[in-house]
Amino acid sequence: MVITPVSSVSLNKSYKQNSTVVDKKAAPSPVQPQNTAGSGIALRSYFLGGQAVSFGFNCSTGSFVTKKIADVPCCCCGGRMILQKDLNSVASSFARNTGDKLANKINQDKDYFRSNQGAIAGMIAAEAANNPRIDAKAAVSRIGSDFNNKLKNYCTGVLNSTDEIAKAHLGEDNSVSKLIAQEKQNVAQGKIDRIKFTEKLVHMQEDGQIDPISYNSIINSAMGLPQNAEMARKHFNKIQGRDNSGIFNELLKESTQTIEHVHPHSKGGPNDTDNYLAECGECNHPRGNMSYLKWIKVHPEYPVNAQKHIEWFQQQIVDGKIDKRYDDYGTKIKATLSNESNGRMELKVLDKEKIQELRNKALHGQQVNVSEEIQKQEEEKQDKKKAA
Repeated sequence: MVITPVSSVSLNKSYKQNSTVVDKKAAPSPVQPQNTAGSGIALRSYFLGGQAVSFGFNCSTGSFVTKKIADVPCCCCGGRMILQKDLNSVASSFARNTGDKLANKINQDKDYFRSNQGAIAGMIAAEAANNPRIDAKAAVSRIGSDFNNKLKNYCTGVLNSTDEIAKAHLGEDNSVSKLIAQEKQNVAQGKIDRIKFTEKLVHMQEDGQIDPISYNSIINSAMGLPQNAEMARKHFNKIQGRDNSGIFNELLKESTQTIEHVHPHSKGGPNDTDNYLAECGECNHPRGNMSYLKWIKVHPEYPVNAQKHIEWFQQQIVDGKIDKRYDDYGTKIKATLSNESNGRMELKVLDKEKIQELRNKALHGQQVNVSEEIQKQEEEKQDKKKAA
């Protein structure tokens, strides 16, 4: 479920970010939002106490700009999202393979799967590897005969990968690796509890034991674990008895793109662009109207991936793939998310004027990287603070 990093974010901390240049050759045609009325009064009143300010525009969730774009990174888990109309074709691209080809397809595109479903897909890949005649249905049959042990093996593999990342970032002798060793013992005893494990990682980051960049990689790797054994079993039961296409349709359906109301619709959150974030069904549906302070205990990687998402979004604007009317989306969704999370999630974004400046440069053939521009902006802020 880890996407190619665009940059990193930590809870209210600044640090050096990774950068990725978006391939302009792969650019789809600019998506035009519908021309609707101005933002509703509800959002203005909720977030800014009735102050006279300009907000985005009102539109349905189905008309939000990202709903026309494939492979948008989820703002919560970071995984690529599938458009509903593409679900069957994406599922078929997995289902038609057997053996090593199936295993390689799953491993190469694992960011299409969410953690619980990803555990099942990972076990299917393990069964198919080096078995040329094994398809998804045959792999599921094999897994069912020894589910608990195969799940333990999968979780141990995730922890081993996370340990490798920790040692690469923090050195051979580090506190994260010691925590992982303890968690591997829990897994061996059948005690799988991702939330308790990741909460410990969060506390270590907050205590300064993990630097923000290392935390980015470590937490996203750790989120490859299923939430617990019961959840993994629940999703496995849903695919038993299905054919190959049915298996992957089930495993991928919650990876389809939805639009989250940052301030929940059930609590008066309006249908307004400044109250929307693109999020997969697996992340959006279970949250309901839960507060962000509670939700990030389930998804501690949210602050990291929300920053990646907004940088992806602003890169699309600069590259002309998203309409100009979203030029100030970054600054406004930053305010919305900050208010809704009580300041726990503070995005780093470029303002409208900077976006327009960068788009003009891109139009004149200059290569522009939004992640790098945000990094420069944050460094300049730090320099001003030191000089003050």
